[in-house]
Amino acid sequence: MAVKRLLEVETKFLTPKDYRNLSWGKSKQSLVATLWSKQGNPAFKRLEALDTHIFTDTYYDHQDILSRNGIWLRQRRDKVSATLEAKVRISGDFKSSTFDEITDRKSIAELIRPHFQHLALEKEGFGLDLLAKFTTKRQQFLADQFTVVLDDTDFGHSVGEVEMMAEDEAKAHREIDGFMARYPWFFLRGKVEGKLEAYLRAKARNQAG
Repeated sequence: MAVKRLLEVETKFLTPKDYRNLSWGKSKQSLVATLWSKQGNPAFKRLEALDTHIFTDTYYDHQDILSRNGIWLRQRRDKVSATLEAKVRISGDFKSSTFDEITDRKSIAELIRPHFQHLALEKEGFGLDLLAKFTTKRQQFLADQFTVVLDDTDFGHSVGEVEMMAEDEAKAHREIDGFMARYPWFFLRGKVEGKLEAYLRAKARNQAG
């Protein structure tokens, strides 16, 4: 019997406007402070801090060929390691998505090779163009049984995500939606933008200006 792969199921959400000030060390009352003081209504049933860490993501592509095919190739580097990853979108959009994550370099090469005539297999990013590079400070915690992350980038954008690893993506999305609906005071509604999307929009704006 074939073993099903675990998929990354995630939904993004708006972060409080003053989250950036708090996350880079400034003392300012915010919705995040309300979270940890357990004053939210209703309060999370379980709340546990996991970790805070800083990493730099470098994305590679050529003429948007990978992104048009639902593939994002990136290297994530922190102070102890660097990992090459291919995120393959299975379904969804920029807000709620399901991804297959591949970290084996040989498997990544086999995935993207059909899209290019030549790949520099020995080079970082297989010799593709550098699409984006930015640094993120991530606060991660466990709320009820869900992993919640708050990301704050060095170019001024912040975004939150609720994440699950699951075999059944439809069930996972229903569970995430139900969880977020129970705490509307924290999971703010509105148009949400992912980190890479926001970076590329800011880059285009700067080039045009």
